[in-house]
Amino acid sequence: MVNGMNVLVYVTSSGHPSMAHITNDVALGFYKLGCEVILADINNASSMLGARQLLLEGKISFSVGANNAGSYMVDGTDRCVYEYVDSPFVSIMLDAPYNVATDNIAFPCRNHYVCVLDKTHIEALKYCYPNVKFAGNMMLPLGGSSNDNEDELFGNNRPLDVVYSAGLYNGGNFQPAWLEYEENPFVINILNDVADYMLANPVSVLTALKIVLEDRGFYGEEYIKIFTPHLFSLFHYVKHRRRYNIMELLAKEEVPVEIYGGGWDQVPFAGKLRIHGEVSYEEVLDAFSKAKVVFQDQAEFNNGGHDRVFSAMLHGAVVVSEYSTYLEKKFDVNKDIFLFDWKNTSGQLQIVKELINNEPMRLSAAISAYGKANSNHRWVNRAQSIMEMLSL
Repeated sequence: MVNGMNVLVYVTSSGHPSMAHITNDVALGFYKLGCEVILADINNASSMLGARQLLLEGKISFSVGANNAGSYMVDGTDRCVYEYVDSPFVSIMLDAPYNVATDNIAFPCRNHYVCVLDKTHIEALKYCYPNVKFAGNMMLPLGGSSNDNEDELFGNNRPLDVVYSAGLYNGGNFQPAWLEYEENPFVINILNDVADYMLANPVSVLTALKIVLEDRGFYGEEYIKIFTPHLFSLFHYVKHRRRYNIMELLAKEEVPVEIYGGGWDQVPFAGKLRIHGEVSYEEVLDAFSKAKVVFQDQAEFNNGGHDRVFSAMLHGAVVVSEYSTYLEKKFDVNKDIFLFDWKNTSGQLQIVKELINNEPMRLSAAISAYGKANSNHRWVNRAQSIMEMLSL
């Protein structure tokens, strides 16, 4: 199937600091499969015009881009080209469908496929985009970004004990948004209970919402639809509150954490953290290559996986991550990866100290994890999965 496949990949340096690196990694993944890769740089008009011509001439087998990248491919009348060409477009979602940062993927597209980061996001698509019929979808965590010096991964000194990469909204000083915009006290109570459930259990938004609703006797899609406008508020609040809570706990445990991301200088326990602020994605990857342990929350992808998990493994670090059913299935827990939930968090996180102080144990886990990430969680693996989806 690969022979003669011309794949159009959208790249861009706009948006999240990781965007340029990830979109170029996507292109490299298809290139390594043997595809002819054509780049469409969203920030370059000449590049987009050349790609459009190939699309209109029927020379593109399929296109791939982050989120709504395909919506930027318009003709002289500002009509989206994918509305009338048969060539499929694949949206690789970089976050949850209900995260406003992913923009609107409901642009006109004749053959639109979607890859999501968490199994529950497949169901969420129908609530977030009720009037759109996608040609297909699949759960596909992002691939890991590799290290240019992988031959030296396990021989180098690792001067950083623990690295954590994530921003914190408003320094952790925020309340749930629904307390400001929602007037129905019963709806507020339900939303509060969903948030509380997520802060006590490693589950995603849709899972928690169903559990809370069904506990009240509310079954069925109609109740989910009522709460669909609140999904982003729940997602945003819980993601950042989880981050705050876990870093506060590590600070209390006197774990030396190097934090890369904005907002942490405002927290009350900032003095116990080693704060680097907002940095480039390349600087984060460099920190991974120097870290003994990379600590990772799942941003509510508790049935999927965050790409930083795989990138950390490919940079030779051991990963201690928030629980995910996907990670539990793909790796040997307590051998390749160490997981924590929100039950006995303090006790579970003692493994971080043990890994820092027990180099033979840490090195064994790092080597084991690298083997699995190297074989199964690079972008060439994700490219292969996308091609399988399109072949069905």
